[in-house]
Amino acid sequence: MESQEKQLEQFVDCVQAIGRHMKRSQRNSQDGTEITKTQWLILRFLAKQNGCTIGQLAERLEVRSSSMSQMIDRLELAGTVYREPDKNDARTRIVKLTEAGKEMISKMKHSRMEMIAGPFNQLTQEEQNTLVEIMMKMTTNLKLHGSRCKE
Repeated sequence: MESQEKQLEQFVDCVQAIGRHMKRSQRNSQDGTEITKTQWLILRFLAKQNGCTIGQLAERLEVRSSSMSQMIDRLELAGTVYREPDKNDARTRIVKLTEAGKEMISKMKHSRMEMIAGPFNQLTQEEQNTLVEIMMKMTTNLKLHGSRCKE
């Protein structure tokens, strides 16, 4: 049991170190573009989904819809997102990236990939595949565990 606890501590330490490194590198590489982690997550999700409702964003980031509305207001003021009426339901608005938002997410994604590529490429192809597979499995298990805790 002690061994597993030690491994868990090492795992958490490693995840935190990677997170700190990515955050520090992001701060150092920003060209005057200030964006919070939450804003990054919103923009990234919108880029993958090609737009979605505030409710969908709130659910994805596990916040209240009213909080998400405020976040979207700030992103709209910054010119990175816009809202348009849903073609199927006029009461609903779809949040989408503006061209500036698409450009910002593309630059930041490229910057993040460059930053992590060096250490990642030090792994063999097999290690890379295994690492990604394990991290995806951990993410899925966290989501499953999280939904059981909420019930």
